[in-house]
Amino acid sequence: MSTDSIDLLRDELSQQGIRHAQQPDEEVLRMMLDIEGGDVSAVARAIMEAHSSERRVTRESQRPTAALSTPAPASAPDVPGDAPQHGPIQHLFMMLWDQPWFTAFWRLCSWPFSVVGSILLWVLRLTRFVRSRDTHSDATSRFAQDPTLSAQRWIDSLERDTAGSVSPDAVASNRTPLPPFVACSYSEALRMAKNSTKILVVVLTSQVHGDNHLFRQHVLTNTALVRMLHSTDFLVWGGDVQSREGFQVATLLEASTFPFMAFIALQPRRSRSRGTIVPHPAVLSRIEGSPQSVLSASSICSHIQDVLLPRTQSYLGQLRREQRQRVMERELRAEQDRAYAESSRRDQERILQRRAEEQQRASEAQSATAVEADRARQQQCVAEWRMWAQAHLVPREPVANRGTAIRVAIKLPDGRNLQRHFRPSDTLEQLYAYVDTIDAQVDEPPVCAPHDYQHSFPFSLVQMYPRRVLPNQDSLAMPLEELDGFGPSANLIVEPFRAGPSDDKESEDDEEDNGA
Repeated sequence: MSTDSIDLLRDELSQQGIRHAQQPDEEVLRMMLDIEGGDVSAVARAIMEAHSSERRVTRESQRPTAALSTPAPASAPDVPGDAPQHGPIQHLFMMLWDQPWFTAFWRLCSWPFSVVGSILLWVLRLTRFVRSRDTHSDATSRFAQDPTLSAQRWIDSLERDTAGSVSPDAVASNRTPLPPFVACSYSEALRMAKNSTKILVVVLTSQVHGDNHLFRQHVLTNTALVRMLHSTDFLVWGGDVQSREGFQVATLLEASTFPFMAFIALQPRRSRSRGTIVPHPAVLSRIEGSPQSVLSASSICSHIQDVLLPRTQSYLGQLRREQRQRVMERELRAEQDRAYAESSRRDQERILQRRAEEQQRASEAQSATAVEADRARQQQCVAEWRMWAQAHLVPREPVANRGTAIRVAIKLPDGRNLQRHFRPSDTLEQLYAYVDTIDAQVDEPPVCAPHDYQHSFPFSLVQMYPRRVLPNQDSLAMPLEELDGFGPSANLIVEPFRAGPSDDKESEDDEEDNGA
């Protein structure tokens, strides 16, 4: 039901004199509106009747001497046809009691006795023989009870009185099996039965009723009934009418005699708003009366087996199949969503991996390009240096003169033999530069050497007899005449550098030969 219907119902109750604190909570109001089909007036009338009954009970409990002044009315019989028959004197007394003058005369005569009774009660209370009870506070506390705690308290009292248990393993614990009562509010139990497509069994008892003990001890402990209520088709809720929740449920279900049982289940009903058939909770049957007749365990089992289940099994089975179908579709959608999410995750991982690989290839290509550019720049610098060295560093060959020139014979790695004369004052660097620039093509020699470039010769000059490696890095400024073994002539071979372990081994061998 909508919030507007609840607000209208609360306004109607406020106009009838029921304050907001005395009104039922929102769940009970919504449930009553749902059962009455949204009729606000019918729900307000039911609440007013329950409130009037509650106030009548409160007024009677506040008059301790009422039993002395007025005769108590006879209680309504549980079974039709058992009403007590009044005698002639009682019939005459009842006729006189309806006359106003007789009622005034009776009150005047009973007034002294009422005063004496009130004084005696006050004295007893003063001496603490009788404890006063604030009925208003009791009523207030009862209406302030928590529904869940009230239901659990009723279950605990039932287990204590019957030495039983509502749990399925009651037999294993040597306790009497009881129906599986749920400890929650009535609205929550109705919601649970609706969601699980079960039949809600409502059990209401009254402590002041004479059949309460018989019903709890013999009906609720019956093995066949307990086994039937433990099946998956039922959800059982119970309470006492002395509690707030039990009183409201009794008013809602129109219970007049206790013990009382009602069976509620979903039934097809046309929706006013949507115009379609929708499942709606409805009271299927009510059973009230004596536990020795209509409320006996055998009668309840026969009613469930012969009337209730045939009436609800087909429709509830259809609802359960539809519910299972919805659950399967929901699980299928969830599985598809999980598969889609997993596929998306794998696709995302592949995309990220491909991007990482592309970035790595781009980085490697960039590094290779940088290395290639550096190598090209290095080769350009080498070529420029060789052209500059051939024009400016390699000395001119002197005129052959045995006394003033040194004849140098050089064997290249490709098998060529070079022969040239150098001055004794020419340096070792000039000799290396001559060999390094032998193949350089000079068109227009640069004016100066390349900037920020330090040239290193990629080979060594080696004297053959005895074998001696001429330094190619340090001591390049040494004149040729100061080299050991250089005389009027010298025979040299060019040994290029080779990267790798073999190169280090050859250099070690050269050092050992030089040491030798």
